[in-house]
Amino acid sequence: MTRRDILARLTRAARPYYGRIAVALTLGTLAGVLTLVAPKAFGEIIGNVIAPPAGHRPDVSSLYFWLAATLVAQLLANLATYFQTYLTAWSGQHLIARWRVELFTRILNLPLGEFDKWRPGELIARFSTDLQLMTDAVSVSLPQFVVAVVTFVSSFAMMIYLDWLLTLTLVIVAPIVSFAVSRFQGLIAGSTVQTQERVADLSSNLAEILSGQRVVKAFGAEPHEIGRFQRSNEAFFTAYMKLTQFIQTQPLVVSTIMVTAVIVIMWLSVREVLVGRLSRGNVFTYWMLLVNLANPLNRLAAFVGDLSKSVVGAGRIFELLDLPVEAADKPGARALSSVAGAVTFEHVTFTYSPDEPVALDDVNVEIAAGEVVALVGRTGAGKTTLVNLVPRFYEAQRGTVRIDGIDISDIRLADLRRVIGIVPQDPQLLRGSILENVRYGRLDATDEEIRAAARDANADEFVEALPAGYATEVGERGIRLSGGERQRIAIARALLRNPRVLILDEATSALDSHSESLIRQALDRLMAGRTTLIIAHRLSTVRRANRILYIEAGRVVEIGTHEELLARGGAYSHLYAAQFA
Repeated sequence: MTRRDILARLTRAARPYYGRIAVALTLGTLAGVLTLVAPKAFGEIIGNVIAPPAGHRPDVSSLYFWLAATLVAQLLANLATYFQTYLTAWSGQHLIARWRVELFTRILNLPLGEFDKWRPGELIARFSTDLQLMTDAVSVSLPQFVVAVVTFVSSFAMMIYLDWLLTLTLVIVAPIVSFAVSRFQGLIAGSTVQTQERVADLSSNLAEILSGQRVVKAFGAEPHEIGRFQRSNEAFFTAYMKLTQFIQTQPLVVSTIMVTAVIVIMWLSVREVLVGRLSRGNVFTYWMLLVNLANPLNRLAAFVGDLSKSVVGAGRIFELLDLPVEAADKPGARALSSVAGAVTFEHVTFTYSPDEPVALDDVNVEIAAGEVVALVGRTGAGKTTLVNLVPRFYEAQRGTVRIDGIDISDIRLADLRRVIGIVPQDPQLLRGSILENVRYGRLDATDEEIRAAARDANADEFVEALPAGYATEVGERGIRLSGGERQRIAIARALLRNPRVLILDEATSALDSHSESLIRQALDRLMAGRTTLIIAHRLSTVRRANRILYIEAGRVVEIGTHEELLARGGAYSHLYAAQFA
């Protein structure tokens, strides 16, 4: 998106807040106009009280009037600025809060193929630093900008009124200031992009280490990771300091140009007084207006930097908001009421990317309702890809996946996933209590139903022994529980869902014998009467399956029972000899 596109989109997004913004602009205009009272008052005091014209007595009443007017104007300006800042900040923060929810919603609704392209740390950086850029612009810079513009315009207009010929000097300086501001605007925008990318690198590095800390410790790689983080940190520091250099240099350059112009104008204004074309009071007012003019210019220059950064942040936010979401339900998509659980793959072909080899190639399989099917094959053969097509985590490029003879693309997505349960090999629990994690299987479940599911999953054994019982906090990703305990919570969650189609990634391959026995009992209860697809790693699981699919290079090359496939002496028997025997 171009800068103009981003600004236009920001303007459209702010439409619900136009009323408040209009009031804020009015208040900002009032605050800016009221800044003219002080220069006018001091000029009148100088011209009528301190140094009145020859033959005139000092007008003391004028002194009291203008001092009172200055005080009242300042109080009104402060009140106007307060309410203007509050209204602007409220509108801006409300818009950003809305975007925060939209960003979160968009990320949750991303297709897995699109989600996999993003580093978690980069998504976190978009949420934090990019939105913060927008926050700074709308909550701090924008209110100041409004007052600065009004102050500048009104002061400039009054200077023209006092001495238009003298004010022409500023008109000559304006193009120089405009060029400097425009030049720095481009530099700041480009440098902001670099800085935000380095922030994303830092966030990704940190998120990676937090999730993989045990691996780092296991291999004694702390010095390596510290060095890697230091390099990322140094890259961020360099980018940030470059951005800071541009931001801080811009007002200095603009200020230098303006101070030079002010000095020239002051010299010229003194000459105007000496030749009698400008009174002493008016020259003092003119100088005060020059100060009024210089301060807004510095603020305007700073705002340009903030605006450049916020436009970059908005562009990065819009990039996320414009990502595709999971395919919407077709018009007239079918609801699922009763499901037997038969699953069929018809000529299914799938690839993760057009420039990658196919992950599945013309797969044809029929799985009867209630059948237990084991998927066997070497790593990368396509086992996980195949089961991920059933809940439509990915969409096949060719072919059809059916449940009970119905094309799953014709089923409402929420209904489809409601009848499917998944127990991964490494179950991910969410931060919260054990009760909340089991309830995730069905959010309207009662506490009694949750405890019943936990008993069937053999989780009740360890949960009741905990001091807080079901209220025990599991920690991030369930870190406070053992692997076997997390597995039993995941099985309880699936039992509570009561799915008709079950997808299991072998859940006992890294457990002790006691935990394995408990989990096998729980899995037997979970699998009873359900269509089950198991990515199998253990011989015991393979032999319990009704049928085995041997997958190789994305194709189902053998189908049969354990004994049938061994008797054929094909690919499965070779894998069995190498891995299971």
